[in-house]
Amino acid sequence: NGTNITPLNHAQLRAQRRKMGMIFQHFNLMQAKNVYQNIALPLILQGESNQHIRMRVEHLLELTQTQDLAQQYPSQLSGGQKQRVAIARALASEPDILLSDEATSALDPVATAHILDLLQQINKELGITIFLITHEMDVVKQLCDRVAVMEGGKVVEEQNTLKLFADPKHPLAQEFVKQTIQLAIPSDIEKRLTPTPGQGKHCLVQISYHGNVADQPIISHLQQAYQIHANILQGKIETVQNQTIGQLLIEIQGCPIAQQASIDYLQKSSLKVKTLGYVQRD
Repeated sequence: NGTNITPLNHAQLRAQRRKMGMIFQHFNLMQAKNVYQNIALPLILQGESNQHIRMRVEHLLELTQTQDLAQQYPSQLSGGQKQRVAIARALASEPDILLSDEATSALDPVATAHILDLLQQINKELGITIFLITHEMDVVKQLCDRVAVMEGGKVVEEQNTLKLFADPKHPLAQEFVKQTIQLAIPSDIEKRLTPTPGQGKHCLVQISYHGNVADQPIISHLQQAYQIHANILQGKIETVQNQTIGQLLIEIQGCPIAQQASIDYLQKSSLKVKTLGYVQRD
């Protein structure tokens, strides 16, 4: 919110930190306090009245769907339940910013999905900015609006999530995105791949696309217009920020001239096209 917190003194920092909630990887709940008491703790430390504490805690129990757990202790809870309680506690003081440090990495896939849904609900309904640290690209894809990729303590790439997945620039960002969307050449194809075209060779191309172009019958038109066969070896489609992104690995079969004309057409169709080589067929 336009405030540089680095030079602030202790009193100023305390005031800023009251505007921030923190969710930890391993929950950090007070083991000797029950769920209700854990959520109430920040409010007690701030000196709020008992009435205000009760109303706030009851609201957060309902928001995080932990009403039935109010009198239970952390040792009695599953990982997903503990994280819901931790989120409720982080929201107790009505922060402007929620800091989430690997909040799902200690959870199983089902619990992770529920926590991500809850965080998305909090972001949309309460208008709280979530600053999320994670190495799980599926979490980024589902939850984030903007992404900053860090290496060696420095931001090496920062942009809209859709753009990052569709066209990562930095090698580390490319490596992260490869985990979820990029395709590998099948080993039997790779053994027969050569760098130069020729008779009896079929061009192998990787096509990346996003947005409205995903709805266009480009491959069908390609085959009809250039009298080639497009053999789709692999494909993957994902949804990021309600838009489709994907990759196709295609072997273009036809005479060398038709193959090159096909590639030229693809490159003019708002697609990112990369020629990977030429497959020698028997």
